[in-house]
Amino acid sequence: MSLESLSIGVSGLRSHQTRLDTVSNNIANSSTTAFKRQRAAFSEELGQAILGVGRTAGGSAINPSKVGRGVSVASIDRNFSQGSLNDTGIKTDLALNGDGFFVASPKSGAASDQRRLTRAGNFTFNQNGELVTANGLNVQGWEVNDGKTDTGALKNIQFDPNAQSAAQFTSEASVGGNLSADVESGTKTSISTVIRDEQGTAHNVVLELTKADDSTKTGVGTDQDAWEYAIKDNGKGLFDGSSPENEGLVVFGSDGSIDSINDAKDGSGTDITSNGPFEKGPRLNWDTDFVGNNKNLNFDFSNLTQYSGSTTAKFESQNGNSSGELSGVQFTPEGKLQLNYTNGVQEEKYQLAIGDVNNPNGLEQQGENFFTTTGASGDLQLGQAGRDLQTSVVSGALESSNVDLAKEFSDLIKAQRSYQASSQIITTADEVLNQTVQLKR
Repeated sequence: MSLESLSIGVSGLRSHQTRLDTVSNNIANSSTTAFKRQRAAFSEELGQAILGVGRTAGGSAINPSKVGRGVSVASIDRNFSQGSLNDTGIKTDLALNGDGFFVASPKSGAASDQRRLTRAGNFTFNQNGELVTANGLNVQGWEVNDGKTDTGALKNIQFDPNAQSAAQFTSEASVGGNLSADVESGTKTSISTVIRDEQGTAHNVVLELTKADDSTKTGVGTDQDAWEYAIKDNGKGLFDGSSPENEGLVVFGSDGSIDSINDAKDGSGTDITSNGPFEKGPRLNWDTDFVGNNKNLNFDFSNLTQYSGSTTAKFESQNGNSSGELSGVQFTPEGKLQLNYTNGVQEEKYQLAIGDVNNPNGLEQQGENFFTTTGASGDLQLGQAGRDLQTSVVSGALESSNVDLAKEFSDLIKAQRSYQASSQIITTADEVLNQTVQLKR
């Protein structure tokens, strides 16, 4: 005699035990960084045919009839929805706001040489300046050179803990703002800035601008205004004395923008707006006592205007810096590792690679918050945060588990009751079998 209800009850016990295990695992990991909750999905077992498709003698159709044989676990799916981001204040704690995974190096000694993927960004820098996961795997990305990311082979994210920023001489200085068109000839305004030589030593430079009497200037039209400029270094001899461009004439058109810049105060010299790489202003040759041969300081006057109103001329920016020590590191929203120095210089060294797959549920769980790709997940696709992916890197935060404890406890009760019901099936089947045995008496 065969009683299918026994095996059906056993299948229910097995399946709901798996569901209990899954829910229990979710609850246990409710505080695990970036944990993604799982769900046990059931499917019906193929039933035993009782009646096949056919017709009665009267011509009516007979519907197919089968008695089910129980339940089985079809899959255990993972919910990859994002958990909330919690501030930690630790710069090496990183969270992904959006899709994707951090990429870590293969685990030493593991059977698979695949890169590990993780959402858990509780990283640290080791003694060698390498960014590593909580269990010591290297976090990987690409090198950044001159602000451009070299998206070639992945490399370990790292920096030199003893890095220094070298001194740089000033090669560019930008002047902007307005020179009032309302002032009379002879009105003078002076602005100053600090420039640095090759040793990083600071020097003060003054730019004097004097409203000229245009009627006496060579080549200045009646509808144009002109200002004499003179660049002074307080007698320090910073620039080559043979340079003709320490003083000259800035000519403005009727629209308030610069028409030309002449290297002579009376306008009889050469138009220098097409001089050198900037084509925007005078160029001074650094004296070799301060900076090596053929080194120039280029002034950019292109943002200087002459309109009615106040005079607001100023130095807007200049490069050059003293030497500096490493003061700290940080990550930008694009995932770039930025080194900060005591001289104010910021240097980008590496950018985190963000990995993604077409089917995250096809990833294989490796434990310790890691996943690897499989044939079901699709190939690993690498990209840059904020560019290739609608994802940003949040420094000083960690992604929390997406487990909802209220829902998990509710599911736990349901799983427990379903398990009890399956056990009751077995008890009932046992009573039926016992009654059948008693028929002989």
